[in-house]
Amino acid sequence: MGKVLSVLLMVLTLIVSPAFNSTASGQDVKSAPKLFIGGGALPDSMFKEFLKLTGPVAKLVVIPTASGDEMDVEEIQDNWHSRGFLNITVLHTNDREVASTTEFSEPLRTATAVWFSGGSQNKIADAYIGTPVETELYQLLQRGGVIGGSSAGAAIQSRVMIGGGGNEPKISTGLELLPGAIIDQHFLKRNRISRLIAAVRIHPELIGYGIDEGTAIVVCGNEYKIVGNSYVLRVEVIEGEIKIDAFEDGDIIPLAEL
Repeated sequence: MGKVLSVLLMVLTLIVSPAFNSTASGQDVKSAPKLFIGGGALPDSMFKEFLKLTGPVAKLVVIPTASGDEMDVEEIQDNWHSRGFLNITVLHTNDREVASTTEFSEPLRTATAVWFSGGSQNKIADAYIGTPVETELYQLLQRGGVIGGSSAGAAIQSRVMIGGGGNEPKISTGLELLPGAIIDQHFLKRNRISRLIAAVRIHPELIGYGIDEGTAIVVCGNEYKIVGNSYVLRVEVIEGEIKIDAFEDGDIIPLAEL
């Protein structure tokens, strides 16, 4: 905990603007794209936040591909049942040929919510980027569905994706669920500030979001809300200089004004 606090104090000595609360933008959030972007190591209370977005009668598709080959489908379904979800389908393959078939992506056509589990975001990208799965995910958002994920399931949500690396990020390609962004996770816990700054310097047209463990960004259309017990840092380049803003639980930031 001391390390996290010292890192946060170091960040706050940079150009940090206080977070602010705002009222809803007036947009109909029922028809707006909805995302849940978790920083990893989420407590049960955070899944309740995801449930608020989806509703208990959601048709949830869980994609555990980031976790690897070995998985117990029944165990995954039981975990999500215990979180309040009633209708759960598990969708997984590491084979792009399988992912490209009409039959494989069929569950996504009637889904109202999707969750990407943690692990390696590169495994998600290798299996699904450029396949009908990617297309179906965008269509799900367009019809008012919800896409969420934590850890690797957060990193995959930006098109310019941090696929790994220490202070020097390994840049790859993810999903374009949150346009104009680069997402990093386990942020303060694993001291990834330098990595995200480096990624934003490579792509100064984008805004970096560093999400700590136990914390998430809940996106509804053109605004997001921070939920959880730690911080989200926004990193951007302004006139050649790095600017960092720190946000915490309850802060609501209209994305259109960033």
